[in-house]
Amino acid sequence: MRDIQRQKVYDWEDSQSWMIKDSYLSQKQCQDVIKRLNKIFKRRVRLRFRNGHGNCYAFNQNEIMIRNEWGRSYSVLLHEYAHCITNDLHGARFVAEYCLLLHHLHPEQPSIKDLVKSLNDANVEFADFERTTCKKRLSKRHKPFEDVSLVVIPEPKRYIKRRMSAKKRVQKLLDEWGEYYDVQYYDYAMLYYVNINGIEHGIEFTSWKQVEDCLLEAIEQKLHLHKDYIEEECA
Repeated sequence: MRDIQRQKVYDWEDSQSWMIKDSYLSQKQCQDVIKRLNKIFKRRVRLRFRNGHGNCYAFNQNEIMIRNEWGRSYSVLLHEYAHCITNDLHGARFVAEYCLLLHHLHPEQPSIKDLVKSLNDANVEFADFERTTCKKRLSKRHKPFEDVSLVVIPEPKRYIKRRMSAKKRVQKLLDEWGEYYDVQYYDYAMLYYVNINGIEHGIEFTSWKQVEDCLLEAIEQKLHLHKDYIEEECA
């Protein structure tokens, strides 16, 4: 299905004062917007965020993806929610629902007259406002969203902390305590050597976790020996 009005709608939006493509809302504020819309329209639309400068999307009438870099704003959220209401691309019905969302809920509350004039000037088609879902659900009793500062609120990027493998943990221990330990490998088995108080021990292991456990035990013994030596010297 061709989205023949897509670029026209984008160009129309970009020419309007209420369309601000800056992330001046926090993620929590965005979630609050969607919660309120869900309550009004009795829907269960979910909201998630993604880093990057790509597009924002609405999926299957029940999920919206917003870009952290530029999409956390009232106009973008209302745009994507209009997709959820209509399951339309950027056709006439989508435009009509979107306009009523803007008129009733955007802090600027653009008038219907101004919206219609701007749509006609931009040659964007729109459906009859009287036959929309928003007309049935929204009224003057629904106050617009809070007028907030337009200063962009940066969201810290979330990085997944990689779990360190037992092999890497062993290597870290060897880096820290290497003067006391020597590790060698034979065929598919690991033969681990540790020198404690001048006595060399050798044990075969089948996993890096076993090597790690033995290393930690050896380190603890080494520390106790060192502590005992210091106490004897002090005595």
